Amino acid sequence: MGHFLYPRHFLLLICFGVLLAVMPRPHLSSDLDASFALYGALHASALMLTLRARQPIWRKCLFVAVAAGLSVVTLRVGIVGRHLSEALAGNAGLYTALGFSAVTGAVIYGTLIHLFGIPVITGGSLAAISLGCMLAAFAALFTGTHFHFLGPWWLAVLWWLAFSGGLWYFDQRHRRSTQGDDPKRQ
Repeated sequence: MGHFLYPRHFLLLICFGVLLAVMPRPHLSSDLDASFALYGALHASALMLTLRARQPIWRKCLFVAVAAGLSVVTLRVGIVGRHLSEALAGNAGLYTALGFSAVTGAVIYGTLIHLFGIPVITGGSLAAISLGCMLAAFAALFTGTHFHFLGPWWLAVLWWLAFSGGLWYFDQRHRRSTQGDDPKRQ
């Protein structure tokens, strides 16, 4: 058994993604902080609502609040990184800043999950999950520039799916390695 109820988790992520897609868009860029806090809180809520192990409600709420703040910090890191990488040719600076933010956010978020006592993430799995998040962010940026109806929510949804897909993969891999070939344990 994995650490999360993954079918329910992915269903929640899809529902949250649809909700974000149909919500009215804010017109001011200053709303990006609030938007990214919401994105972080939604993913963290999907994790806490599908966690198999019982946790006190205050601990779940704290996790969601910290994840929301972390999402805003990751946005700010990306904005600063974009300014620092403006000298790079073409879109290389934008992709560099976005990739750095996606990886940084995944590493810190994975560490937060581990600190909250969910042992699904190891150093190697976190590196792979972070790479997947970076590739998802690149895909979101690329598709977002070609399909203008996609907004920042699209970046969040693809990042969520990459991060959670990595969690699912490594959780299943860990479960299989601890169960071995004993059919009674499966």
